[in-house]
Amino acid sequence: MTKDDRGDLDLTKQIEIKEKETHALNDVVVNLKNIIDSKEAEMTAMVNANDSHKELNGKLRKELDQVKADNKKLAKQVEDLKIEAKEMLQYPWLFLVILYIENIQI
Repeated sequence: MTKDDRGDLDLTKQIEIKEKETHALNDVVVNLKNIIDSKEAEMTAMVNANDSHKELNGKLRKELDQVKADNKKLAKQVEDLKIEAKEMLQYPWLFLVILYIENIQI
């Protein structure tokens, strides 16, 4: 009797089939583990990038708040200068007197 002549009920044949199936399933498990490891590495990289972006976003928000505050101060200064310029145009002689007094004090 040759190996091929064994019937489906032959225990050695069943063991060989189960060993082949086990080997194939082990290969699948190893491949899946590699995929999981790769995905975990990708996820770690993404989490790190996300943390870095959060930190940068926080810094940029602080800088933006500072720029907005500076912009308000500058807008106020410009408005004050406009008012001052209008007042000087209404009384040009007063402006000349102030300049003259300042020059005398120097």
